[in-house]
Amino acid sequence: MGTRRAVLYCTVNGVCNNTNGLGRQTTTLLSTLQRHRDLLIGAVGAFDVHLACPQPGPATWAFDPAQLEASRRAVEKWGGRVHALPYDTQTEFWSVATWRALSKAGARCAWTLAQRYDELLVIAVDTPFAGLGEAWMRQPAATRGTVHILLCFYSTALIVERPTPNPRRIEWERRGIESANQHPEIWIADIGRFLSRHLEADYRMQPRRLAPYTSSLDLTGPDLQPMPSGQARAVAARWRIPLDRPLVVTIGRTDPTKGIDVLIHSLGPLRNEVHAVIVAVPFDHADPLIADYARRIGEENLRATLVTRFTRDLPRALCGLPETRVVACPSRGETLANVPFETALWAQNAGPVVVAPRRDGFVEQIDDGRTGMLYDPDEPDGLTEAVRRGLSLPAEERAKMRAAAASRVRAERDAARNFARLLEFFWAAKA
Repeated sequence: MGTRRAVLYCTVNGVCNNTNGLGRQTTTLLSTLQRHRDLLIGAVGAFDVHLACPQPGPATWAFDPAQLEASRRAVEKWGGRVHALPYDTQTEFWSVATWRALSKAGARCAWTLAQRYDELLVIAVDTPFAGLGEAWMRQPAATRGTVHILLCFYSTALIVERPTPNPRRIEWERRGIESANQHPEIWIADIGRFLSRHLEADYRMQPRRLAPYTSSLDLTGPDLQPMPSGQARAVAARWRIPLDRPLVVTIGRTDPTKGIDVLIHSLGPLRNEVHAVIVAVPFDHADPLIADYARRIGEENLRATLVTRFTRDLPRALCGLPETRVVACPSRGETLANVPFETALWAQNAGPVVVAPRRDGFVEQIDDGRTGMLYDPDEPDGLTEAVRRGLSLPAEERAKMRAAAASRVRAERDAARNFARLLEFFWAAKA
């Protein structure tokens, strides 16, 4: 019998819900597993896949039973299952207490699976599971197989909680990084240059602990293909989006970090030129930021459509229309946003260019003037002027920029190729 291997993917989003970038990473993994089985098995031999997530139920943000069932079916085809991790649902979810409970539960799940497999790769996604490596080191020593823990950060407090990051979260993240520095079983995912340099400079990560896991998309996924023009116009009509003016679109959660308020203010001088489409997904239906955005839109006297529920069809449709000139990413802090990558694929035939601040991971994602536009976030009118430049781009130059953006995404962000590379890093020899 050959070497028995498995992946355990621990995440707080995307298994039974899909409401943020972490959820998108999970669904990307599941799509990659579904569509690229031969490539992955050809790289390292057969392996099973398990998912672990916080106990699904009423306390889950936007709990979706259909999503949970789809996740179960997906991993069952790979010999695995979905593992529910217990935690106190009465405790604030975005707190160190909850993350500690989830990390301990994830480590226990990994220990149980390690009795069944010769080699186990545990992918611990983002801050909630930053303590999984440390918790693993406290498990009973006797395990059947070799276990590697990959701590996969997609953000840190120092990036997304500017200017006043939570010191408890910072310490939690630092302890996770330190566990990788100290223990050869624990690694840090190299999802991109900006984040890896940030972890090295601000969290004292040792670069030798990096493992390749580039943030990627399943380039073959149907939802990442350009939407046919007629269908795109029908979707826009269904959402009552007028097409008599150039569209400026933004997509994000109701999180101050996403800077939607910044964009609304910056569009004030352009109020007579554009229609804004603001897709702002609330944490819950009563998020006060929705009312704040509506108030700001009124104060700026903007013509705007405010969309307050999750939809992928609408952004995909708008990015395929020539009336959409700009997709704005006005974030105050961002490691690697999915929106620029997705926009590049959706807008291959027609549509917008991406405008983003010259900060953090955007500098890695966007080649200013070639694949998109960057602006100085410290300049009071920087975003306004960048949007204005995007609106005035000649059609030929816009098409050239869109083509360059799509080409770069295809070259660098192929999830199947990049996941195979990760597996080869840990499981170099085939079973």
